[in-house]
Amino acid sequence: MPLPPDATPSGPDRYSADVVIVGAGVAGLYAATRLPDGLDVLIVDKGVTGESGSSPYAQGGVAVAFGADDSPELHASDTLRAGDRLCDPLAARTLAVEAPACVTDVLEMGADFDRVEGREGSMDPRDLHLAREGGMSVARSVHRADATGAEMVRVLRAAAAPRVTRLVGSVHSLASDGGGRVTGTWVLRADGTPVVVEARAVLLATGGCGGLFAATTNQDGATGDGVALAHRVGAAVRDTEFVQFHPTGLAVPGSWRFLLTEALRGAGATLHDAAGERFMVAVHPDAELAPRHIVAKAILDADGGAWLDATGIGDDVLAHEFPTVLHGARDLGFDLSAERVPVTPAAHYMVGGVRTDLDARTSVPGLYAAGEVASTGLHGANRKASNSLAEALVFGRRAARAIARELPDRHGDLGTPPPLRGATPDADQTAALRTRLREGMWCGAGPARTASSLDEAAAVSASARQELGPVAPHPDAVELDLAISAAELIVAAARLRTESRGGHYRLDHPDADPAWAGRHLEHIRL
Repeated sequence: MPLPPDATPSGPDRYSADVVIVGAGVAGLYAATRLPDGLDVLIVDKGVTGESGSSPYAQGGVAVAFGADDSPELHASDTLRAGDRLCDPLAARTLAVEAPACVTDVLEMGADFDRVEGREGSMDPRDLHLAREGGMSVARSVHRADATGAEMVRVLRAAAAPRVTRLVGSVHSLASDGGGRVTGTWVLRADGTPVVVEARAVLLATGGCGGLFAATTNQDGATGDGVALAHRVGAAVRDTEFVQFHPTGLAVPGSWRFLLTEALRGAGATLHDAAGERFMVAVHPDAELAPRHIVAKAILDADGGAWLDATGIGDDVLAHEFPTVLHGARDLGFDLSAERVPVTPAAHYMVGGVRTDLDARTSVPGLYAAGEVASTGLHGANRKASNSLAEALVFGRRAARAIARELPDRHGDLGTPPPLRGATPDADQTAALRTRLREGMWCGAGPARTASSLDEAAAVSASARQELGPVAPHPDAVELDLAISAAELIVAAARLRTESRGGHYRLDHPDADPAWAGRHLEHIRL
């Protein structure tokens, strides 16, 4: 079910709302459903709802301690282990304790998650089928075959539709009053028409940054917009050096990597080098189900490349539990049921982001953030499998509750709109700049980094910034401008952290440095 059509302006190119949610993935949609009745809620997204980020493409599932052999304590412990000594234990426990209620809520909204055999149609969470993925001590992933994100977006979109209005456009700046409070957003429609939206609270739910890299499982629109927007308005941004590179993107030409879900390895798929040897057994006690950063590094180190072997899973299981992967791979010329397929790491998840507390508050009044764009301390240096959708639910709900408690009585001053004075960009030039930025980020700040490679990535960003020049009132120019800022934040932090930890791997500092354990890097614009 689609969200309602565009809102009607309250004046010439001006909208008024109680709450603006930027982004229409799981975090934003679920927050919208949890806000009190009667609020005027406006969702701003770039285009097709849910497709600027990663929510509809999440294959694996939602991590939640429903199993008889599981508990919130074990879930939290696995999260801390995957985070490589950088997680906030309270954030990990909050997620583990509150995820069951949130997933039950979505189940009651109509989510058609897989059940155990013979219990189809049951509404009892104990009858849900659970898959095991990387970093999990036990099976913990509630799923809808291998298309869980799409199912959740479908259900949440339907639940949110009667409660929200939608504005299609690109947010190019956050509005703030003279006292430092965020009071709305400045938006650009696809045709270049500027729109101002006044709001009593703004929630960023913009997703991640995979679109900054030449190899990614994300869609092109995932360019780190929210992090750049928050930083520009003075919000603290944390841990941006940590980008998770999913180990098993299908190695095909082009920038997009078809994701081969970790649940395949949970079902028995194995990784092999060019000689056919299974190499993960010697790398980690959990072999193919080690935390993602460990598997990704091992694939990079594998002699002659790496291949995923899912032929032992069985045709029936592949067809029933992994139809998205099976058909997607076949469309690209590979048959998972009959052959090993080449895999490579690909940018997948932004671990760092806008620093928030556990109620989604940023360091700037009136501004909240939830989902992948936020840094709650949950993931530490590396996200555990299937914690992303759980995070979107738990902290989306917490954001809604905090906003409801803290809404000011009236709208604030919007200040002066930032200038967009550049000439209308040439489409080919903008595309070329974007490609150069993505290639520079992949080569310089990708899964394996050095001081010199990061210097080169910084130079590419600086060159792109100079060539872009003054930002034009055009969505492509705005997106590229924000993408360059997000890339700069990633590279700046990666240069400073002279160690390897979690998703940040430096060839010139290959080991974790105990002096860095528990230490976070923050960008604060003074």
